[in-house]
Amino acid sequence: MKDVAKKYFKLFSEKDLEGLDELFDANATLRDWEIQAIGKLNVFIAMKEIFDSVESIDVRPINLGSWQEADKPMTVIAELEITTNDEKIAVVDIIDFTKEGKILGIRAFKG
Repeated sequence: MKDVAKKYFKLFSEKDLEGLDELFDANATLRDWEIQAIGKLNVFIAMKEIFDSVESIDVRPINLGSWQEADKPMTVIAELEITTNDEKIAVVDIIDFTKEGKILGIRAFKG
């Protein structure tokens, strides 16, 4: 799932909603310090708002780890450096996946 997470970060950096579409489950969720979106359509609306609010965005993974507990989805934790326009922020993403390898949920934390 780390490869899917890396693809997500690349497509997000490219603001490629069409490419991102294939990565997400229909029931996907997104939560960060400002946004809570439930369902793939609402997640994509939230991402489009992010893309429209910045001229450029670059998501650079620093560290990636993964684990899976019995009867739980695969999870990837990513320490990220995100640059929007000229501002850099440290972010940690916790990404849950379906058994089919689709993104089911993203929880993002600043710091």
